[in-house]
Amino acid sequence: MDILECKLKNCYGIDEFNHEFDFTNTNVITVYAKNGLMKTSFAKTFKKIQDGKADEIRDEIFDIKAEVNVSIDGQDIRKEQVFVIKSFENYYESSSVADLLVDEKTKKSITTLLKQKNNFLKKLVQYSGLKIEKTQQGRKIYELEPTVVSDMNLSEKSFLLSLKELCEAENKTYLPNVKYSTIFDDSVIKKIKDSSFQNKIKEFCEAAETIYSSYTFFEKGQFTFPKLKNVAKNLDSDNFFVRDNKLNLNNSIVIGNNDELQEKIYEIEGKIKDIPEFQQIEKLLSDTKGILLRDTIENNPELIEFLKIENLDNLKKELWTSYIKKEKKSFDDLLEIYKELEENIKNLNIDNTLWNRSLEIFEDRFTVPYKMKISNLKGAIIGENLPRVEFIFEKGENQASLDRSNLEKLDVLSQGEKRSLYLLNIIFDIEKIKKESNEVLFIVDDIADSFDYKNKYAIVEYLYEMATIDNFRMIILSHNFDFYRTISSRLNVPRTSRFIVENKQDLNLIEEKYQKQPFITWKTKPDKYSLFALIPFVRNLIEYSFDKSVNDSSYYDSDYELLTNLLHKKENSGTINFKTLGKVYKEYIGRFDIPSEFKEDDLVIEKLYETTENLTSNLNLLEHKVLLSMACRLKAEEIMLDKINNYNGMLNWKVKNNLKTGDKAEFLNHVDKTNNMTRVLFDAYKQIANEEQINIVNEVNIMTPENIHINSFMYEPIMDMDINELLNLYGKLKELI
Repeated sequence: MDILECKLKNCYGIDEFNHEFDFTNTNVITVYAKNGLMKTSFAKTFKKIQDGKADEIRDEIFDIKAEVNVSIDGQDIRKEQVFVIKSFENYYESSSVADLLVDEKTKKSITTLLKQKNNFLKKLVQYSGLKIEKTQQGRKIYELEPTVVSDMNLSEKSFLLSLKELCEAENKTYLPNVKYSTIFDDSVIKKIKDSSFQNKIKEFCEAAETIYSSYTFFEKGQFTFPKLKNVAKNLDSDNFFVRDNKLNLNNSIVIGNNDELQEKIYEIEGKIKDIPEFQQIEKLLSDTKGILLRDTIENNPELIEFLKIENLDNLKKELWTSYIKKEKKSFDDLLEIYKELEENIKNLNIDNTLWNRSLEIFEDRFTVPYKMKISNLKGAIIGENLPRVEFIFEKGENQASLDRSNLEKLDVLSQGEKRSLYLLNIIFDIEKIKKESNEVLFIVDDIADSFDYKNKYAIVEYLYEMATIDNFRMIILSHNFDFYRTISSRLNVPRTSRFIVENKQDLNLIEEKYQKQPFITWKTKPDKYSLFALIPFVRNLIEYSFDKSVNDSSYYDSDYELLTNLLHKKENSGTINFKTLGKVYKEYIGRFDIPSEFKEDDLVIEKLYETTENLTSNLNLLEHKVLLSMACRLKAEEIMLDKINNYNGMLNWKVKNNLKTGDKAEFLNHVDKTNNMTRVLFDAYKQIANEEQINIVNEVNIMTPENIHINSFMYEPIMDMDINELLNLYGKLKELI
């Protein structure tokens, strides 16, 4: 799995995206994409491929069918080659738990059992007329097994797990030739439950009882006509009538062979069929499905008594036990295989399973308030039921156990704990994929989003382990620049495999310029943009180390103050030239290379504005955004100071929690002493500017507060910003002057 080629069009929020991901020299590719660009749409597209539903991919807003061409090494991607890890799914439960509970030997036994079960169910299909599965309203549903489980009221709610129970179920009336579907069809049952039909059954049963009572060998509730038919079948199959064996019925009738016994049965059936109510019942069954039931009653007149409403549930049981009895050998073979597997499961040491190993991986690294166990181990292993995971909480000596549904209902987990539970289920899936040793592409969508520090780095560690598996390839997407940087570094992702999404007319992936820290790039390969972008960085270096006061300006006692005056509009900000700035740079970062466009005596603020004026949307690197942020802040402060200087009224401001009132001179004196100049100026500006002016300047506070400081997660907020947003803001600020 070396080359993944993606050509996507109208895939959810992706209008068009074409890229070739090269895994030749790496197992991992990282992509930084700010919110709203492509992450979720990219993951949703591959999830549809994983689910085998690629034809459902579309632009959902405009209802345009997508064009999806994704290939691996020149071959169309197959659904089993991709696995998507979403950021979070609240109710996600892994379907891989059962596979992690068994070894290969047990898995083969399970395969044999399921094959034998399927063969037996096919026989039940023939007798019952039901299907193993059917499509209903576009959905595939299982029909046969759930019906048997429900009708027989099996305690385990499972066909396989209840084989012993089925084996012990008594069959009182043998009706293997009566199809379940003939009777328990919705339209037929409606006829059967009709009052006129039920009245005729009652009259028929009374008349039939008169006939039965004329034969002294019958005993109501003990030896009935259906049982006589059973006896006849068994005597015939067991060759009873050899060596002149006789059947004596109540010392009144002696039967010498099977033909005589059948004649007696036909005699009784004839009298029953001559009952007027019998014929009237048949007349009520005149449509297509009714005729099938009528024919069934014709051949099995004893069935009529079971058609009483109160007997219908018993009839279901008699039918299923009749079918099982008819296929006794096949059923016994299935039961024997099941018993052998059951014994193996009893001896299973769950501590040695991949499920437990996955759980240990999780519990060793992630913090959650519960332990887990599987409560239906046998059903889970066989695959008859989804594994029921119980969550065990402890408080002192007390212990409480909850299943997943009750855990969700009580809503006792924090959001972080819910995310951890989701991640555990993902780990189950990944461990199963490891076990299968197939080549798989993982699309990882912001998996560490909203986790705390400890759990976030536990995720990084697990992803690192995944990256070392030869058969695994990963595309890790994140909108969090800090996490993107961390994962790229920890997983040793090569320079050519770290990308940032660029959004112009189409989505493009461009190689990340700053592989470690942007400051190193700016320092070693200086240009005019880097020269300005380094100002806040060098200022913070001084703040966190020692101010050597090397600048030669007569206005500033410290280097920190000098650089602050380049970030804020102060009285002497416009006096600082590149010669002065160069001395500070050389002292703290070891070099200063003035760009060829500038001279030493050029003023820094003047050239900063000049350079900003020439910025376009094509210049979208971090240093361009830092420069624009600085220019926007300086321009905003210039606007506010100009407005305040031309104002002759009184202003209000706060000193700690105390409200102060004074003229502009008093206020500006306060501004000179504050550490948050932009915000303090804005609080006063709001008192004298109009709404439009206030809204424009406030955008500076929203978009560029603390962004231009070294200690703000490596400029992550400004990385998220589109260059056009800053260009538009700068343009609006210029219009206010």
